[in-house]
Amino acid sequence: MKRTFVIVINPSSELSPEKLFDEVLSVSADISAKCTCFGVLIEGEEEEVTKILKYVREKYPYDTFIKLRGYSINDRRVCRAHRGGGPRPGFHQLDAEYRLLPLIAEALKDLRLEEDKVSPPESKPIKAEEMKKIVEEVLTSGA
Repeated sequence: MKRTFVIVINPSSELSPEKLFDEVLSVSADISAKCTCFGVLIEGEEEEVTKILKYVREKYPYDTFIKLRGYSINDRRVCRAHRGGGPRPGFHQLDAEYRLLPLIAEALKDLRLEEDKVSPPESKPIKAEEMKKIVEEVLTSGA
């Protein structure tokens, strides 16, 4: 099944759409891709697209954001030449989201730093007798 995604580049990133486009094509040549001012559109079989998205997420975790696209890359319904001009459907939403990406990236970085500071408590497996006692207490208390 073919899937189409938009990889939007964080405007505060130094990553260019052209560089991302070249990298996407180097990961898989079995997809269609289009370079845009916001980033890159990719379309292809689910397995190939998933491989590219995984690569992009790992290499550029705070510089790229990925959205599923409702139309294929060459769909005439969203082509300005066939619609008589004007912005494409969804352009204004994408533009509004685009302006928020630097703030979202900073929040994600801060969240990652907090996660790195706090180590999870060590967990030990609970013994069957203890689990049985807890279950019986809960059942008898009516909770």
